[in-house]
Amino acid sequence: MNKIYLFIAICVLALQHVKATELDASVLLRYENETDQINLAPRKRVRMIAAVGVSSQLNDTWSFTAQARTGLKNKQNVPAITLYQITDQPAGDKDVYLTRLFASAKFDKLTILAGKVPWKTEQVTDLFWDRHLNPIGIHLNYDLGSGQALKFASFKPLDGASGTVGHMSIFQYQHEFSTQWGKLTLSPWLVDYRGESDALYAKKDTQYDNQFVRVAMKLKQGQWQFGADIGRSTKDVPMEVGEAFSDQKLSYAFELKHGNLKNNGNYLTQLRYLHVERFAVVTEFAQNATSRFATSNFKGWDLRIRHKVNKRLWVGGRLSRTQRLLGVAEQSVRFRLETKYTF
Repeated sequence: MNKIYLFIAICVLALQHVKATELDASVLLRYENETDQINLAPRKRVRMIAAVGVSSQLNDTWSFTAQARTGLKNKQNVPAITLYQITDQPAGDKDVYLTRLFASAKFDKLTILAGKVPWKTEQVTDLFWDRHLNPIGIHLNYDLGSGQALKFASFKPLDGASGTVGHMSIFQYQHEFSTQWGKLTLSPWLVDYRGESDALYAKKDTQYDNQFVRVAMKLKQGQWQFGADIGRSTKDVPMEVGEAFSDQKLSYAFELKHGNLKNNGNYLTQLRYLHVERFAVVTEFAQNATSRFATSNFKGWDLRIRHKVNKRLWVGGRLSRTQRLLGVAEQSVRFRLETKYTF
C-alpha cells in the first residue's frame, strides 16, 4: 500500500500542469436527541460535519482528489464532532484529518481509482459498508455497455488514522434494464474478507475471516423508488462469537424513496427497515447512522425527510427506532434535525 501513496505523491508533483482544479466544501449542522435506551443514558447534543476537498484534472485521462474532514480519526465511521453537549456527557474528540487521497484514470470503458478511495460498489443503503469509511486500495469499473458493468475492489480497511486491518475483495456485476414497472437495477456481488488480529482501534469482528453473497436492487418509476440490500455470510460463525449466534448470518434492508434534491423546493423522503444479524456483516465497517448501540445484531426502521431550500442549502429531519435482536435487551430512539450548506 505504501507504493500506492508513493505513486500518488509523484503524480501530485505534476499538478503544475493540471488542466483544471475544483474546490468543494460543506458544513452540516445537526441537533441530536437519543432517548428510550435501556442501558444507556439519554443524550442530547449539537454536532457538525465539515469537509473541504480539491479535485485536479491532469489531462483527459488522469485526475487526483484529496479531502479533509472532521470526525474521530481513530473511529472513521463517526464523521461528526460535538459542538455543544446538552446532557452531562463527554463531548469527545474534535479531529480533522485527511479522509480521501486517490488518483483516478478513465479509459475507454475502464475506470480505475487507487489510493485512499471512496466506496464505489453499488448498494442501496449503508447496511454493509459505511460510506464515511475510505479504505486504502483500488477500485475498477468496466462498462460492458447496454446498462451492464463489472466492478472489482481490493483494499485494506483502516485501523484508526494510519494503520490498516485485514483485507477485503469485492466482485460485483450490475445490470440496468427497463420493465413495465419502471427501471430495474440488479447488482449481485461477492465479498471475501480476510481477518487480522491485534487491531488497535477497529476491533469489532476484524479478526475473523468472512465471506458474503449479497445483492442490491432498486426499481425506479418516476419520483418513486423501491430498493433492497440483502446478504448472507457463507462462513460458519466462530465459536468465540457465541453459540446463540450460530445461525445469525442474514442481513436485509428495504427502502421506499420518493422525490430528490435536484431542484430548489424539492423534497426527498426515505423510509427504511433494517435487519442485521450478528455475523451478517463485518461489524466494524457497517453503517452506524441508525442505531446508537450497534451496527449488527439489531433491527429497526429509519425515516428521513429533506427539503432543498436553494442551490446550496437543504434542511431536514430524521427519526430512527432500533432494538437488539439477541442477547441483553437494548433499544434506542434517535431524533435529528439537520441542515447542510455546500460552498
